[in-house]
Amino acid sequence: MKRRNILCALIMTTLFCGWMPVLPGALAAQEQGAAQQESPWKDRAEYDAYNAMAQATDPNQQIELADKYLADYPETKFGDKVLEFKLQAYQQLNNSEMIQETAIKLLEVKPDYFHALYLLSYLLPRTINVQDASMGQKLDRAEDYARRGLQEVDNLPQPEGVSAQDFQKQKDQATAVFHQTAGFVALQKKNYSQAEQELHRSAEMNSDDALGFYWLGLAYLSPQPSKHDPGMWALARAVSISGPSALPSATKTTVQKYLSDVYDARHGSTEGLDEVLAQAAASPFPPPDFHVMTVEESPEYIAQQEALRQEELRQEKLRQEAAARAALTAELTTFDVIAEYLAGGGEKAAATWEILEGLNMELPGRVVGDYSVATSSIRLAVSPAVMGVEGKHDLEVTLTSPLTEPLKRNTDIKVDGKYDSYTSRPFLIRFTQGKITSR
Repeated sequence: MKRRNILCALIMTTLFCGWMPVLPGALAAQEQGAAQQESPWKDRAEYDAYNAMAQATDPNQQIELADKYLADYPETKFGDKVLEFKLQAYQQLNNSEMIQETAIKLLEVKPDYFHALYLLSYLLPRTINVQDASMGQKLDRAEDYARRGLQEVDNLPQPEGVSAQDFQKQKDQATAVFHQTAGFVALQKKNYSQAEQELHRSAEMNSDDALGFYWLGLAYLSPQPSKHDPGMWALARAVSISGPSALPSATKTTVQKYLSDVYDARHGSTEGLDEVLAQAAASPFPPPDFHVMTVEESPEYIAQQEALRQEELRQEKLRQEAAARAALTAELTTFDVIAEYLAGGGEKAAATWEILEGLNMELPGRVVGDYSVATSSIRLAVSPAVMGVEGKHDLEVTLTSPLTEPLKRNTDIKVDGKYDSYTSRPFLIRFTQGKITSR
């Protein structure tokens, strides 16, 4: 957090609370008005020491005089007023460490002192070191200050000279800080749902606090599953804010990089991110229909996935067909089985012929008829049932070369040939490129 940002905020709180320590003149007037009462001062020296401290214009001198006063008069009745002067002086010096230390001491004597609750709620989340071993204790304290501040804010008296409208606006600003601190604590404790609620309420009351929107974005994006759309919008809003409440330059660069990475991972590219940034700059919260299209929702991705699905279906069909082909091939062990499947027709016949067509095979058979030299086509009976019927055949072989010697009826031979065609009624297989392999 930039020092000027903290300083601006602290000056605002001083004006907001309408706070000013009681000055010595006022104390003197009180003393004169109650002459019969016992004097609150130990002696004139104490009064003069308080007066010198209160009228000091240099904050360093005022702090020095306040510390001396408290050391010299440990039983003073105005210890809380002196701490208030010190708190104001440290604000003028923008010394956040001593502001916190003094505010804590002040709450020990005035537990409901609103100004101290506000300052501590504002500063602790902005100065805490998350690597600090005592971070857990500091987070608990910050949460306590925020809760107490929310309880006290409605009880604040309206300062004189401040309109009701301006006073309510200032109360809303303070309320926003308390909710923001409660949200920050919940975020660090990984209670993301509570962090989201608290930080969103803070953002509703103060829509120009970049740090609050950054934390809100983290509350949306940290849990799994993440709320990507509102999370990316909150980050875009955080980096779009300029002026006193903008993110420090280094932090802004880091948040921009994180937003770009989240958007790219979600959308598949950074296309359209500039439009989101422009929209978030104009409005703190997204419209109801705001949505960054995911990679999975893009037409290209859907088409690609459908193509992959169709290819998977095709490959599965091929695997099934191959398995069925292998199973059918294993069944085609005899000519009788082949004849049965081909003669039966239908899908099984078609699948059987798809396997056999063009396939070379050697078959035993009995010659049907007498064939002379130079004959180029012969007929055989292969199936035992066909062999038993005179003149019937179920295999016709076109030879590669004509016969060089006669072939007698009922001679048992073996032929090798290529399946060329078949008919189912009457059943007949035709071989081409046939050769007689044995007689």
